[in-house]
Amino acid sequence: MDRTIRLGIIAGIIVTWALIGIIYLFQPSVISQENTVKPRVVNAQAHISLEKEKVFIKQDPVISTSLPTQIELIQQRDQLYRDFEAISQSLSVGQQPDFRQVSDLLDKQQQLVKAGGLSANDAISYCQFLRQILPDMDHQINQHILKLEQFKYSTS
Repeated sequence: MDRTIRLGIIAGIIVTWALIGIIYLFQPSVISQENTVKPRVVNAQAHISLEKEKVFIKQDPVISTSLPTQIELIQQRDQLYRDFEAISQSLSVGQQPDFRQVSDLLDKQQQLVKAGGLSANDAISYCQFLRQILPDMDHQINQHILKLEQFKYSTS
C-alpha cells in the first residue's frame, strides 16, 4: 500500500512537470512580440490620469498653468496624437494624406509644446517618425524640428 502511494505521487509529479514543459514549449516567444512594430494606441482616460500624476509630481516652474488648462492641453495633445494616428493608418492602406492637414497638425504640435502640453523631445521624436513615413514633406518637417529644438534649448 505504501508503495502504491509513492508511485502515485511520483507519477503525479512527472505528469505535472510534463504539463509545465509542454506549456513552456508552446508559449509564444516574448522576444518576438517585443520586436514587432505595433501602432501606438492610447487609452485616453488612462493617459490623462497618468499625465495628471506627472503634472503634480514634476511641474515646470517656467510653465505653470491651472488644472483646467492642463486638462485642456492634455485633451488637445491626445486629439493631436489621434489625428497623427489617422494619417499613419491612411498611409498603411495606401492613401496619401493631405499635406496641408499634416502641416496644420505640425503647427498645432508646436503650439502645444509652447503651451507646455507636450514636451519638445516627444514632439521631435514624433516629427522624426513623420519624416520617415512622409518623405515628400522632409524639408518642411526638418524646419519644424529645428524650431522645436530652438524652443527646447531656449527653455532649458
